[in-house]
Amino acid sequence: MYPDHIGPYHIERKIGSGGMGNVYLGTHTQTGHIAAVKVLPASLAREEGFVHRFTREIQALRKLNSAHIVELFDDGSTEDGSWYYAMEFVDGKTLTTLIADRQKLPWTEVSDITLQIAAALKAAHDAGVVHRDIKPSNLMITPDGTVKLTDFGVAHVFATTRLTRTGGVVGTAEYMSPEQARGQRATQRSDLYSLGAVMYAMLTGRPPFNGRNATEILHKQQFSQIEKPRHYVPEIPRLFEELVCQLLEKKPDKRTANALVLSRKLEQIRSRVAFMDQQEIEERQNMADVDVPATKGATSAAADDDDHTMQRPGPATLVRDILRHEVTSQLEKSILSRVFDNTYVLMSLLLLVLGLGYYLWQTTTLTAKQRFENAATVMSGNPTSAWLRERDTLQELLKTNAIPERVKEMTQMVRNANQYEFSRTLERAAPVDGSKDSEIQRMVRRAFDHFARGNVTRANADLNAVASLIENSTQDGFLHTFILETLERWKKDKSVTGRQKFLKETLDEAKLAIGHPERSDTAISLLDSVLQLYEDDDAVAAEIEYCIELKKQIQRGKADQ
Repeated sequence: MYPDHIGPYHIERKIGSGGMGNVYLGTHTQTGHIAAVKVLPASLAREEGFVHRFTREIQALRKLNSAHIVELFDDGSTEDGSWYYAMEFVDGKTLTTLIADRQKLPWTEVSDITLQIAAALKAAHDAGVVHRDIKPSNLMITPDGTVKLTDFGVAHVFATTRLTRTGGVVGTAEYMSPEQARGQRATQRSDLYSLGAVMYAMLTGRPPFNGRNATEILHKQQFSQIEKPRHYVPEIPRLFEELVCQLLEKKPDKRTANALVLSRKLEQIRSRVAFMDQQEIEERQNMADVDVPATKGATSAAADDDDHTMQRPGPATLVRDILRHEVTSQLEKSILSRVFDNTYVLMSLLLLVLGLGYYLWQTTTLTAKQRFENAATVMSGNPTSAWLRERDTLQELLKTNAIPERVKEMTQMVRNANQYEFSRTLERAAPVDGSKDSEIQRMVRRAFDHFARGNVTRANADLNAVASLIENSTQDGFLHTFILETLERWKKDKSVTGRQKFLKETLDEAKLAIGHPERSDTAISLLDSVLQLYEDDDAVAAEIEYCIELKKQIQRGKADQ
């Protein structure tokens, strides 16, 4: 069952539902306009600060003006305490349905759809609005191929304490940027990452990462590397694949700068691919023209006198004659070619080449000692992927016991390479084999997990403890150095600065309630949200302490009125 009326809209039928409520097709009783009316549960309205945030954000969304963004018409509340907003009704299907029906879309169609989404994002970002939940189900495709972005900003509108308590993130795991997965504030480049994930899904029929649950997917968003799209669709242009991979970079500053730049890059790629395709067509046509005979008389011309004429070759005839001359020249054997046109001479030359090749192989093959020395030289330098290549060589020498007196050195070099590989790929599952190495790696990984979740103090403490444990171990020298460098890098981590800046702005906003009792409830709601999200984050302990005192001060002021 569904209501007959919602606000000024007469409800005809239900057209969708989701975590944020149900969507109905309605007609305005006065204007006759058809709209999609989304009803939000009454439970949301009971959240502290909801009404203020709802009205503020809806006003911001009304400013958006783009042919590719669903227009927002109206909003209000119902008699039972539910809230609703009415938006443009799009008679089409979602991109989710399109992907499910066709599995994989051609890259040209993907680029067409992406250009329209980029246009929507540019309009929104220019107005200071970030979507935060770009995904196929929020993208409608009309029968004429127009793309419409829906639920614009809704994820932010309803990011109240009720939602953030469930894990600190708002959005859809499969299409969420790494920074959103860490609970950080979404930016324009977060939307671009999500758009890259949507492009990946259109090309391959699957999102970049899947998992058994949202937690596993969010972990992969932060640490795992994607399988390149050409692994599933080899025929897409490499330039297009590179653009998708750039959008899916873990670090926001490595992604495309903004939606406008993305559009320009897409147009350049389409132009370059079209140009290369046209060149290929012309080359095939030119090759075909070689076999076309010239039309008789087409190249004739009058001579100086009327009593005779002469035939002049046309373009096709000219090419034919040139090729004929070239073939004839190749068939004319010189003295040298006649010498080599002899079976005994060719057999002798073959034996000579084989003998020379065997001699060179014998004289250029490295001995076991030379291979060890080369590996030692590489391993004495800075750690790179070359260490992993030389590790294979060393393991082969150890397996064959080719240099018994160097076993101890080679074993340590292999160990260093293993530790380098571990430090470079912390996102992979740690080996569980009961060994000392396995336990050390487990402890290091635990410290990195604490850091990723924002518990910087605990992360530093754990990593310092591991460093102390292996400080005097000659076998763990590389890992010890890596840990010390990581601790230094963590001291400069920008995410801590970002958290402090965000909290300062929020606390400054809450301070405005001092002396203004009408703002007290909103301010207290903001402070409760801050405490809920950052109470256990030691990196912002000072800000949290001030938050507690500020809340008490506002509550006292409210009680005195």
